[in-house]
Amino acid sequence: MIERHHSSRRPSWRPRALFVLALAALLGSATVLAASDETLSVRARNGADINTMDPAFYQGNEEYNVDMVLYSKLARFAPNSTELVLDAAESLELSDDGTVVEFRLREGIQFHHGYGEMTSEDVKFSFERIADPDNDSPYASEWSALVEVETIDRYSGRIILDDVYAPLLSSSIPFTTGSIVSKAAFEDRGEQFATQPVGSGPYYWASWEPNQRLVLERFDDYYGEAPHFKTIEVLPILDPLIAEFSFDVGEIDATEVSLESVDRYLQDDTVVVNVLDTLRYHWLSFNTQAAPFDDVRVREAVRYAVDVDEVLTGAYNDVPNRANTMLAPDILGHWADAPAYQPDLERARELLAEAGYPDGFSTTLITDDVPVHQQSVAIIQQQLRRIGIDASIRIVQSMFETIGQGGAEGMHYASFSAVLDPGYWFEWFSCDQIGAWNYWQWCNEEYDELKDRAARTAEPEERAAYYVRMQQLIDEDVAAIWTTNGASIYVHRAGELDPAFVAMYAQYMYWTGPVD
Repeated sequence: MIERHHSSRRPSWRPRALFVLALAALLGSATVLAASDETLSVRARNGADINTMDPAFYQGNEEYNVDMVLYSKLARFAPNSTELVLDAAESLELSDDGTVVEFRLREGIQFHHGYGEMTSEDVKFSFERIADPDNDSPYASEWSALVEVETIDRYSGRIILDDVYAPLLSSSIPFTTGSIVSKAAFEDRGEQFATQPVGSGPYYWASWEPNQRLVLERFDDYYGEAPHFKTIEVLPILDPLIAEFSFDVGEIDATEVSLESVDRYLQDDTVVVNVLDTLRYHWLSFNTQAAPFDDVRVREAVRYAVDVDEVLTGAYNDVPNRANTMLAPDILGHWADAPAYQPDLERARELLAEAGYPDGFSTTLITDDVPVHQQSVAIIQQQLRRIGIDASIRIVQSMFETIGQGGAEGMHYASFSAVLDPGYWFEWFSCDQIGAWNYWQWCNEEYDELKDRAARTAEPEERAAYYVRMQQLIDEDVAAIWTTNGASIYVHRAGELDPAFVAMYAQYMYWTGPVD
C-alpha cells in the first residue's frame, strides 16, 4: 500500500521501544489521551545530534524539532495544516499597513526550571536579540524589518516594523526565530544557555549526553494540553539500516527508511508506505570566488557534464522528482519553465578549453555523512572524469563549518530544508550570508535587491515575479546545479497507526500517545 504526500510525517508509539523517526510529526490521533508515565524513544532527525539550543544560532536538523517542544511562540502552525494558530499569545493583530503587530500574552505562562512567568519583556528580548547585528545571528534577516518590540504592559506589546515584511506570519513568528526564551535565564546562564536552555513548552530540558542521548521531561506547569509521554529520549543513531532492521523484527512501529528499500516494503501487504515530498532542495555547487570555479565557463562546463537523471537513478532510486530550479512546484514563485539541462560532453570540453583548461584539472568534491549525498558525489565524480576533471571526494562532519564558515575551495554537494514561505529558500545565498550559510560564496547584487523587495511586498503575484527572476539569476550565473527537492520514505504497520503529516520545516511534535 502506498500513499504520497506533499510534506512530512508522524510515527507511532511502542512503550520503551526504540521509536525511530526522521522529519516526522507526532501529532496525535483524533482521541485526546491522558498523560502517562510512559517513555518515548525517538531517533534524532537524520540521526544527528544537536549543536546548540540557542534559537539565534541553530545549525542542525534535530535542533529545529526539539525547539517545538521546548519553546513557545506567539503563534505556530496547527498540526496537519498551514493554518496559523495562537500559542503563547491570546491575541495577535496585524495593522492594515502591515507594519505593526499588537500582541497580548496569555497570563500565567511559566518558564522551566523556576524562572518565573513569561512577560512582554521576554518577547522583546528574544526577537531583538536575533535582529541585533552585534550578535551576528545567521537568522538576523528574519527580523530585518524590525524596528523594536515595544512593551505596553506586563503582557502586551507591539512589534514595530519599518516596512511590510511578507514572511513575518509565515516564517519569522511561527518558526524558530519566533521562539521565546527566558531573558532572566539567558542572563543568568550566559554561554551555558546553549546547552542548558530554558523555554516554556510542554517539555523541559532534563539532561544531555553528547552523541548519546538527550532527555526531555514533561513540564507539569505547561499552559496547554498536557503531553502524553512523561519522558522523551532523543537518540542520535546515524545508520538507517539499524532502523529498518528494528522495524522488520517488530521492535519499532514506524520509521523512515532508505530510498533503496522502498520497493521491498511495497511488496509487503502489512506495511503502509508513505512517499513524502519534502520542503528541501539538493544541489551541486562551487566556491564561486576561488579558481577555477570563479570562471562561469567552468561552472557551465560542469553543468553540461553532470547527468542529473543518472544521479537520481543511482543515488535516489528514482523516488523523488527532478528539480530544475530552487523552489518546489507548490511554492509561490516556482519557475515552471526552468530548463532541464542534459549532458553535452562536447560543449563541456569546449567551455573548459575556452576557460584555459583544455586538459581539465583536479579539484575536491565535498559532502557530509548523509547517504544520498555520498552516493550522489560518487556518481558525479565519474561523470566529471569524462571531461577531464579529477574530483577527489572529501567527507566532512560539518558542512557549515567547512564550507560556509571555512570557505573551502572546490565543489560540494549539499541540501537545505526550507519552509512554506518562498523567501526562506532564498535567504541563505545573499551576499551577507557569505561566511555563514552561503556555501556557494556567491554574491549577486540584483539577487539581493530582489530578495529585499519580495520580502517587503504583500502582493503574491509581484512576489512570485521577483522569485522567478532570482532563480533565473542563479541559472545564468550557474551558481548551483539542482538535482531534486527530495523525498522521504516512511513506513508503518497497516491497521496499527494513523500517521498525520505537516509541512512547516518538517518538524515533529513528540507528545502524542498511541492510536486506539
